[in-house]
Amino acid sequence: MPAASPALSLRAARAAASAVACALLALPAAANEPRAARRPLLVLAAFPSADSIDKRAIDLVAAHIRPLGVRLQVVRPGAPRPAPQRLLPHARALAEAWDARGVLWIDTGSRGELALYVVERDGDRIYRRRIPVPPGQTATALESLANIAGAVAEELREGRVAALTEVDVAAAVPGPAAPPAPSTATAPSTAPALTAPPAAAADAAPGLPAPAVAAQPAAHHAPSRLPALGVLVGYTGASFSREAPWQSAAALRATWAPVDPVVVGLGYELMPSLTLGDERLAFDLARHPVFATGQVRLRLPLGLDLQLGARASVDVVQRIPQRSALPPPPPPLPWAHAPPPPRRRDHVPLAPPPRDHAPLGVPSWPSPQERPPPLPPPETRTDVLVSVAPVAELGYPLAAWLRLKAMLGVDFLLNRPDSSVHPGLAFEPHPVRILAGLGLELGVAFPASPGSPAPPTAAGVARGGAPAPHEPTPKEN
Repeated sequence: MPAASPALSLRAARAAASAVACALLALPAAANEPRAARRPLLVLAAFPSADSIDKRAIDLVAAHIRPLGVRLQVVRPGAPRPAPQRLLPHARALAEAWDARGVLWIDTGSRGELALYVVERDGDRIYRRRIPVPPGQTATALESLANIAGAVAEELREGRVAALTEVDVAAAVPGPAAPPAPSTATAPSTAPALTAPPAAAADAAPGLPAPAVAAQPAAHHAPSRLPALGVLVGYTGASFSREAPWQSAAALRATWAPVDPVVVGLGYELMPSLTLGDERLAFDLARHPVFATGQVRLRLPLGLDLQLGARASVDVVQRIPQRSALPPPPPPLPWAHAPPPPRRRDHVPLAPPPRDHAPLGVPSWPSPQERPPPLPPPETRTDVLVSVAPVAELGYPLAAWLRLKAMLGVDFLLNRPDSSVHPGLAFEPHPVRILAGLGLELGVAFPASPGSPAPPTAAGVARGGAPAPHEPTPKEN
C-alpha cells in the first residue's frame, strides 16, 4: 500500500491539471456566448418576383448587414407583397416570432423600381425608400439598395430609423397575421423559392420554431411615376355646324407638369378642308385651331391617371370661294313669260301697249333704275372663333414611357362668324359642340426632388385628405 500512494497522488494531480485547463479554455467561449446573445437580431425578407432579382438582392443586402455587428435572420414568404395595411401586422408578427429589433422587406416585383420597407418592433409606422431601375442598370440599383439597407440596419441597431420616409397607411388590421416560413437548410427541395442561401441558415436563432406561411392577397404594384414632359399624337373629332356635322383632325400636343399634379399643354389640330355650297357657288372651308389646356392629374388604381381641367381654343376659319364656280344667273325679268303682243287679222302686229299699261296679270315693265343691282363676286373671308371647353382625359400605361389617352369634352363657342358676307358663303356653327379624342403620349419622368409632395389620388380627393409625403429618390452610386 505505501508503494501505491505516489501513483494515486500523481493521478490526482493530473486530474486537477486537466480540470484547470478545461476551465481556462472555457472562459473565452463563455465570454463570447453572452456577447453574441447581446447582439440585436434583424429579420430580412424579400417579396417573390418573376426573375431571380430578389435572390440577388437578399445576398447583396445580407453581405452589407452582417459585418455591422447584428444577427440576421432571412425569411422568404411564399405569397406576393400584401397591401400596406396588412404589411404592418405582418412585420410585427415576424419581429415577435424571432425576437427581432426590426424587419427589412425588399420589394423587387414593382416595374422599373426597387423598394425597401422597414418596420421597427412594436412600432406603428412603415418606412420606405424607392430606388428607380433604369434599363440596363439593375446591378447599380441593387448596390444602392444594399447601401441603404446597411445604413438602416445601423439605425435599427441604435434604436431609431431616420433615413427613410414614413408611408401614410392605415393602422394595423386587428389580429396578428401569421409570419412567413424562415429559410433554413432543411427546406424541402421541391420548393426552391422558400430556400435561403446557406449563410442565412447559420444565422438562424437556435431553438425557435419556424413560423408557418400565411397566404396573403396579392397587392397592386406601386404606381409608376407619371411623365413630367409629354408629346401626344392622335385623333380628335368634333361637331361643327349643320353644313359640317363632324370634322376629324390629327392632333399634336406637348404637355408639361411644372408642379405635380398640375399639367399644362399647347397643341394644334390639322384638319382637311371641306367643300360646301351648291352647284352655283361652292367654297372651301379651312380651319386652323390652336388650343391650350390646363388640368389637374389624379392617380387611379392599376396605374391609370385622370386629368380634369379646361381647354381654350382659337380657331382661324377661312371661307375660300372656288374660282371655277359660275356666277349666279340674274333674276328673271317679270315680263319674261308675258303673252306675245296681239296681231291684227292682216298679220300686222299691233304696237306694244304703253309702259304703264301692262297685259292683264303681268306687272308693268321695270325701268333700268328699278332692277336689283347684281351681287359682287364672293371674296375670301377669314374669321377667328374663340371657344372654351371642360375636358376629361383618362390615361392607361402601355409602357414606362408610353400611355394611351382618351379625351372627352364639351366646347362652348364664345363668338360668331361675320354674317355680312355673300349669301353663298353663309354658314352657322353650333354654339355647343362635342369633343372626343384618342392618342398615344410619349412621356419623360424626372426624379422627384426631396420633400416634394406626392401627387393626389382620386380616393384622397374624394375624402378630402392631404396626400402622403413623397420620399426622396436616392442617387445611384
